Amino acid sequence: MTDLKYPLKSNTVPMISVLLPAAVFLAVYFLRRDVYDLHHAILGLLFSVLITGVITDALKDAVGRPRPDFYWRCFPDGKELYDKVTGKVICHGDRSLLKDGHKSFPSGHTSLLDNMLLLLCKGSFLSGGSFAGLGFLALYLSGKIKAFDQRGHVAKVCIVFLPLLLASLVGISRVDDYRHHWQDVFAGGLLGIVMATFCYLQFYPAPYHTDGWGPYAYFQMLSESRASGSATNAANQQPEGSNNNRFPGAYHNNRTGANDLESGRIMADIQLGTHTIKSHGIKVARLHMHDWIILLLLGVIEIILNVIDPFYRFVGKDMMTDLKYPLKSNTVPFWAVPVIGIVLPFVVIIGIYFKRRDVYDFHHAILGLLYSVLVTGVITDAIKDAVGRPRPDFFWRCFPDGKEVYDNVTTNVICHGEKSVIKEGHKSFPSGHSSWSFAGLGFLAWYLSGKIQAFDRRGHIAKLCIVFLPLLGASLVAISRVDDYWHHWQDVFAGGILGFIVASFCYLQFFPPPYDVDGWGPFAYFRMLAETRNSVQGSTNTNPRTSRPSEMETVYV
Repeated sequence: MTDLKYPLKSNTVPMISVLLPAAVFLAVYFLRRDVYDLHHAILGLLFSVLITGVITDALKDAVGRPRPDFYWRCFPDGKELYDKVTGKVICHGDRSLLKDGHKSFPSGHTSLLDNMLLLLCKGSFLSGGSFAGLGFLALYLSGKIKAFDQRGHVAKVCIVFLPLLLASLVGISRVDDYRHHWQDVFAGGLLGIVMATFCYLQFYPAPYHTDGWGPYAYFQMLSESRASGSATNAANQQPEGSNNNRFPGAYHNNRTGANDLESGRIMADIQLGTHTIKSHGIKVARLHMHDWIILLLLGVIEIILNVIDPFYRFVGKDMMTDLKYPLKSNTVPFWAVPVIGIVLPFVVIIGIYFKRRDVYDFHHAILGLLYSVLVTGVITDAIKDAVGRPRPDFFWRCFPDGKEVYDNVTTNVICHGEKSVIKEGHKSFPSGHSSWSFAGLGFLAWYLSGKIQAFDRRGHIAKLCIVFLPLLGASLVAISRVDDYWHHWQDVFAGGILGFIVASFCYLQFFPPPYDVDGWGPFAYFRMLAETRNSVQGSTNTNPRTSRPSEMETVYV
């Protein structure tokens, strides 16, 4: 019963319906007037939520794991009663509460009402269901706003992450309400996002696809209309080589010549040095003005999250066993984290700029780095404040003189330590040092692996040492948090994973994967080369007397 004595609370997030994603779908419909998109979005959402609900409730009934507040459901008066032979509990609480008390794994809201609205919302916004509904919405938005169109508008990633952050906070609320163990929430969220992904991909291309902004049915309709028009029109009004990006695969056909140029390293290297901060810096920054504005907004949110109080989690007397580690100072102080996660990568990026003189690479690397760190910081601190997990040294923060005081009924701690120290003591999960370090140094590892072409298949394995070095530094920072007894190992692991995932998303918004033939430069640079070649070819074609190709084309050939 040690882990099942948490207090019995009401739900922070009551049952609500799938109206939020549906409202977004309707708004997009009134903007685009596409019934294929509206129908398939609604159908995919409902299937995502209902399949998740069925699987969740089937597992709940089969597993029967007791909730963290099971003690007070079983013994509402605090008088324990056990079988003398088996030691099994003999509960005397309310029967409905006891029934619900055996439905902890996986997390998902249960209801005794049978009407259709509650059936649809059952679990849709609570852990597994919240990730089923909001995860589907995140995929839908990422396709609609073309979040992965390789144009480097990294602010779009924030829009995609917003539903996932909301789903995460709803899931965390289940732990804060002592209705679920953290494993229940993790399993429910994973189940929900997997179901959402499967259901979304049944109707839509992947968000990174050229046609990811619309459903398959829409493009099939266009193809059928085009085929029908071609059959009835012998003249075939549309030339064979015309551009129409609305048809599947057209984008790839249109860019065949551009791809040839983009893979031409000789011409690409010659273009280096012609686009500097002085000549093109303002132009590039203006193209990403909205990204910089949202970046400032993220900074403000990060400050607010550090000022507000976290959730003060229940800490019973029996839980103090793992919270009595000594109170130590930081091996890596707080001020050093921005230096490690931002300044150090910035210095490397500056050094590469002075060598290559490429403002596209410099601007996108800096913007990607800052987004990586700030998005990670906002997510980390939002989860810290929502979870409120006590640090391993919480005992000495709560009772600096070593004199323990607990509530006589609930056994919850009654702290008499310094308020700011106690506040900081409820911010254990996830580790901010770990997430910031892996966000900044993880981005640097991606960046270096592209610049030195670590995966060019030439067998220069020593390049991996350069790639692994930033990750080793981030790992050592994370380990120091456990050594200082400021974090449990789960906090550090979660923070590191979070930071590296966000760093990967932000890097791939601007740069091809490091194993790509063009992985050494940003998408924007190769797009500029393609536009330059097209303009040169256009000027050559308009002047048939020109018998000598341009210098640029001569070098490229």
